[in-house]
Amino acid sequence: MSDENVLHSEADVGAVKCTVNGCENRINNKGLQLCKRHDAERVAATLLRRYLENHSSPFPRNERQMAELAAIINWQAPTNVIPWEQRLEDHNHKIDEYLQNCLFLGCEIDSTIRERKAVLKSIFRRVEIEDSTHPAGRRHLFVWELLSPSLGRYYLGLIISSLLKGETAPGTKRKYMNCLRYFCEYVLAKPNIPGGNGLTITDKYGAIVSTFTKYDFPVHAADRPSKNRYALAPDVLANFFEFLRNDYLPKHALPHVAARDYTAILIQAETGVRSSELLGIRSEGDGCDLDRRNCRIRVLGKAKAYSGKRPRWVSLSPLAVEVLQTFERVFRPMFPSTPDCEYLFLQENGNRFTGNAYFKTFRKIVTLAREFGVPLPEDLRPHDLRRTFATNALERNPLAYRKVLKQLGHSYPSSAAPYLICPDDEVEDQQGDLIDIFVDPDIKKRGGN
Repeated sequence: MSDENVLHSEADVGAVKCTVNGCENRINNKGLQLCKRHDAERVAATLLRRYLENHSSPFPRNERQMAELAAIINWQAPTNVIPWEQRLEDHNHKIDEYLQNCLFLGCEIDSTIRERKAVLKSIFRRVEIEDSTHPAGRRHLFVWELLSPSLGRYYLGLIISSLLKGETAPGTKRKYMNCLRYFCEYVLAKPNIPGGNGLTITDKYGAIVSTFTKYDFPVHAADRPSKNRYALAPDVLANFFEFLRNDYLPKHALPHVAARDYTAILIQAETGVRSSELLGIRSEGDGCDLDRRNCRIRVLGKAKAYSGKRPRWVSLSPLAVEVLQTFERVFRPMFPSTPDCEYLFLQENGNRFTGNAYFKTFRKIVTLAREFGVPLPEDLRPHDLRRTFATNALERNPLAYRKVLKQLGHSYPSSAAPYLICPDDEVEDQQGDLIDIFVDPDIKKRGGN
């Protein structure tokens, strides 16, 4: 290596300063980012303790003084003097870099990116670690600690235990663990620290390795017992709507919130759209999804991986048009104005109505409706409204199966099968073969003959 290259390398190393607050010296310990002085202070307590433990004197007074000195010294020397604020910044910057990479690959910022960010934030907060440098004395887990060769598997076990304690569905557990695994694989492949002057996580925080195994993931959906799936008969669905309109809405403390719930449930049952598609409808701005003249809405459905959402137009029934118009004219203006106000369905604070909030609200409404006497299944979920639409539409006109496929956002009958059920007694013999394409024996018809 030439002298110029040697000088250049030394300048690069010297450009990185000691991480102790107020210290301007060059680093001496590259792994801990400490200068020579602070690196010596780091091990001073260990060296002093070793000296006192090995010290011997023929004079009892000296022995007594050494023992007293050893008793009053705090031997807990800090193992990592990098400020927690800097560690938190490195952790968050790595997550942001990963999400930017997902965005580059074609993931949707309003769905996939937002969901992955929330999942990662939730997972790392599930494990708390004692940290004397933190104002609260405790902080959440950082990614390099999860990938630590010595403690990584222990921390991963704590995350898995926290998922087992809650009432989290197996599919959600698997989604959380997959999201965490993909992020950790990205960190292992690209261990650089964003804005770290070329430093890697290994340089600054120590070695990192993969801590995941095939045994760290819940059973796949195809291998576990399926949940009950329902389709509501038209009479049961009508009773459900009547309850929402005549009992739930008038008695709610916030009528605009109750009207939102009624409108969302009715539109999903009348159109068969997915919950994510329903809550993504925009009613204002350049991206407005409401075609009021032609009585239809535009939704963004599933597509191939990294190919973006696939838009489609969904027709509204006369009932859905009437309810939607009333909601927009009377109740929608009662929500606060926020940056999310372009969305049709909002939360009480004006932010976008999320899938999790919609699911919890729907489950509470089902409980209230059952108490009122509506014969709904106890474990009815929003997605069952999609199955309800498909089943009732095919029951009314089995030969219009292509319209049902288009409305659901599917291209092939096999993919629509989970949303349809064959009524027990109302299918003509000549329609049997067509119906069988869509039949899913796991779906239970609620109501009807």
